[in-house]
Amino acid sequence: MTTVCFLAALVFAAQPAAVDSQEIANPFADFETHRLANGLKLWYKHLPSDPVVSISVALPFGSDRDPPGKEQLAHFTEHMVFSDQPGRTEEEIKREIEERGGVYNASVTADRTFYYVHIGSEHALYALEWLHRILAPHAMDPEVVERQREPVALEVRARPRQLFDWLAAYVINPPFLRTPGFWEQEFGLGTWRSRDYYPFRSLYGITSGDLLDFYDTYYVPSQMTLTVVGDIDRGAVLDAVTRTFATLPARAEPEPAPPARDPGRYRQTLFWGYRSDVRYSNRFKFYDLSADQEVVLVFIRELLSKRLNDRLRFGDRKATYGISVGIVKRGGAGYLHVTGGIKPEEFGFAKAVIEGELEALRGGTFSQEEFDADRAAVTRQLKVRSSASEDLEVWVRDLFYDSRVHADFPDLAGAFAGFTREEVQTFARDFFVPERQVLTIARPHPLTQGTLLLLAAVITWFTVHFTRRRLIRPVDMTRIRYVARFRMPRAYSVVAALALIAFLAVVVRFVAFIYEQLTYRHLVQLDSFLVQWLAYAAMLAFGVFLLMQVPAHIPRKILLFDDHLRIKYLSYRSVPIPADRLGEMSLLRFPAVWSSRRIWKCVPLTLGLLEPGIYLKRGDGWAYFFNVRDRDELVRLSREIAESDESGSSPEPPIGPPGPV
Repeated sequence: MTTVCFLAALVFAAQPAAVDSQEIANPFADFETHRLANGLKLWYKHLPSDPVVSISVALPFGSDRDPPGKEQLAHFTEHMVFSDQPGRTEEEIKREIEERGGVYNASVTADRTFYYVHIGSEHALYALEWLHRILAPHAMDPEVVERQREPVALEVRARPRQLFDWLAAYVINPPFLRTPGFWEQEFGLGTWRSRDYYPFRSLYGITSGDLLDFYDTYYVPSQMTLTVVGDIDRGAVLDAVTRTFATLPARAEPEPAPPARDPGRYRQTLFWGYRSDVRYSNRFKFYDLSADQEVVLVFIRELLSKRLNDRLRFGDRKATYGISVGIVKRGGAGYLHVTGGIKPEEFGFAKAVIEGELEALRGGTFSQEEFDADRAAVTRQLKVRSSASEDLEVWVRDLFYDSRVHADFPDLAGAFAGFTREEVQTFARDFFVPERQVLTIARPHPLTQGTLLLLAAVITWFTVHFTRRRLIRPVDMTRIRYVARFRMPRAYSVVAALALIAFLAVVVRFVAFIYEQLTYRHLVQLDSFLVQWLAYAAMLAFGVFLLMQVPAHIPRKILLFDDHLRIKYLSYRSVPIPADRLGEMSLLRFPAVWSSRRIWKCVPLTLGLLEPGIYLKRGDGWAYFFNVRDRDELVRLSREIAESDESGSSPEPPIGPPGPV
């Protein structure tokens, strides 16, 4: 019995070694590249025993090519290629694949358009011909265009703008006041954020001619990458492609997109907010990588992801649920992105680990044995993750879609197995440098929301108290002779209120713009909670101060004293007009004020159409045009005060010009 157990143990112990010795097939090997006469590139891979064949067509053009005012044109074109064709309705086209058990779809991003069909191998040749009919030249019939317009509108939620939409587009958030987005800041690539993007207007402004022109310009065979992967005979595929895609007419290639711009500077952004973890985001930008450089970048992504997760997720100190390392591309520009949510108490440790791993890549400081083991592990994982036809298709969709960069399908697994520490170090030393780094860290706020609210209330109270003391001036009310309230016609009041609201909206938006610029350019780059939030407190106090200025500049009453007049505003503030500085006070009608130079530096509180208004001018040139219940009495008393003044002294100097109404 002991001998049997011993032999069984030996057999069991030997099993892992036997499994490890098995070589996993390389799914990236043996990809064939064929260039057709019209310039179209075919990638073919025979994948035995895979029940699904993946057929796709990639184009390196997307919504970045939408002209201003015609946004969604690339998207609309993608919808149109699935629409009616001669002798076949859209529903019939759909059933042709679905009744054979296949699935199909398409997607449009900023820099690419991608079409695919997944289907059983027995129907693969039919699906290949079907996809060719989809992508063949379309007439873009106006009736079909109108039928397809509504589905696109529903998908992008296009609707006519209403009042508040127009205010938001041109007053609250006009394009010229918007802070540039990431791609514009770091690469100089414009986005719809910098446009007046109105999807309803742009979508319903697209014509069949626009769609036809977009198709003819960008659906160029020499820019297409046709990929066929699965258990399908090579000769049959080449014959089918010759009958179908090879017949697409060759056309001139479109002009290349403007190159991305490298600002050549390090940038960090630091936040504190109400969250449970520290959000870490570290991006290293790249520009116009070659095909070989992209393969090195993919290897570094896999290597760095494994090493970081081994230490931060699976190590003794569980600092994070997971660190993600990804590659994001947009044309020739892009970045490697290290991101994850980290436990606050472990953030210092995790940040040191990430920076240490990046430095190890640049310096090549890890041992050869360690590098060899990690390289073998990520190579095996890569093979397993890419063993099916749909997995290989994803590489084309996400990274290898531009035929101008990738002439052949990269053998990633073969390249991975051959990389050396020195090759990785050379790439990392050139690309993972501070002047190409964008670091963003969002930490948990150290103050509770209740504490922050209390501090905001205290700041607001002190600001109100301080501003009131600055605005209010003591007045000897024992010498008052007359008080009159300004009277405004109801219609005029409504128009004035709307004008005031519009004016305030513009002011608030400009203040917000200044706040965004100060925050983006300076404040969020400071690694100090105290400095940042002291600045936010100062901004809050300044905002309250500005808000209090609004009612303090809306005239409400006129007060007559023995030796001066005084304009009392809606709150806090009043402006004295000494008798000797009373320039003019007379009854005038609309033309004498509104159609003359008197309107300059005048606060008009009435129109003077149905009845005359009082025109009161100060000695410094500022004036008021208003009405009260008893105009004659106010004018008479004012003139008496002016005539009785002999000293010419002023009880107190005027406090600035009247504010806007």
